[in-house]
Amino acid sequence: MSRRHRLHLKGGDQRPRYKPSVEPLRDDGTRGPCPICGRPLVDGPSIDRHHWTPRSQGGKDWSYIHRICHKKIHSLYSAKELARRYARPEDLLALPEMADFVRWVVKQPPEYIGRHAKPSMRR
Repeated sequence: MSRRHRLHLKGGDQRPRYKPSVEPLRDDGTRGPCPICGRPLVDGPSIDRHHWTPRSQGGKDWSYIHRICHKKIHSLYSAKELARRYARPEDLLALPEMADFVRWVVKQPPEYIGRHAKPSMRR
């Protein structure tokens, strides 16, 4: 057994893992709501696949989210932070930084991509 798997099996966070819904494309070209902002996911360059536990940390579960929501998550938190504390959409939405972002982004059209500058220093 590799070291990563041994460490993963030792106690740690016992929360249930988030099981994403990988919805097929609907007739209107959407995939359902984004788990972060709740806006419809329109197929095209405005959506990304997000691994709730980063692949570098052994994650396999993923779902589609808006590209701008994905960029915001990774601009605020490192892979280790995401794996340890924020491996579910509910965990992220409880944070004040994400709540402020969601209040802003729900006013944007679903196809909006936007940009986020990399922070000079992560927490």
